[in-house]
Amino acid sequence: MRIGKIIITIFTWIIISFIMIWSTKESSIVRKNRALVDHQIEIENSEKQMFLKKSDVVNILETFSSNYDSINYEEINITLLEELLRDQPQILQAEVFSTWKGLLKINVTQKKAKARMIDNKGMAYVDEMGNLFPLSEHDSDKLTVISGFFDSEKRIQVLNFIEKASKHPSFPNGISSVHRENDGTYIVYPAWHGHSITWGLDDFFEIKAHKAQAVYAYLLETNNLDKLSHLDLRYSGQAVYKVNN
Repeated sequence: MRIGKIIITIFTWIIISFIMIWSTKESSIVRKNRALVDHQIEIENSEKQMFLKKSDVVNILETFSSNYDSINYEEINITLLEELLRDQPQILQAEVFSTWKGLLKINVTQKKAKARMIDNKGMAYVDEMGNLFPLSEHDSDKLTVISGFFDSEKRIQVLNFIEKASKHPSFPNGISSVHRENDGTYIVYPAWHGHSITWGLDDFFEIKAHKAQAVYAYLLETNNLDKLSHLDLRYSGQAVYKVNN
């Protein structure tokens, strides 16, 4: 009696497994033969940085296939389409898949810019890894402008500098621009005031920022802050400043 129940149980599981395999195979065939009826595009970006619009992704789709909304699923090379999207300079990541109802879904993650780089070739965005990518005609975000940083390692260093400055009370609203001289000296332009700062090498940030803060406080107390034109923080234990007459 017990052996009979075991045989019935095994036989039942075999039938269920067969049905599941057959259903999966048939569903896959139906899905592959189903025509794509529409597409849905989702773009993940920050509110201040909108480098991509859905129309841009549609244009990419049209270069991939002119009738992407009506061909069968099996005719779409999903891997190739994802690679095509990832090759776009403003796109960090892309995922493409279809639903059972024939909807082609495209999820795109946009790159995030940390600064703008300017050189003799023009201007480009800088991402968090110090890599450059082209400007977008849709962008309106105000970013720190950097120049003289000709490799990704140096660009990562200045991004860290900009991040520290944005959190320091000496530099409300952060840094407007940073230029790097050939010897590594930073020339810094705070966003809150029109003066320039010869920062020196990218070192001893807290000490130099504190010296700048002390000069600002003194000039404010003597009603000369508006006249400040230049500040030099390269010297140990002191800060040299210049005011306009």
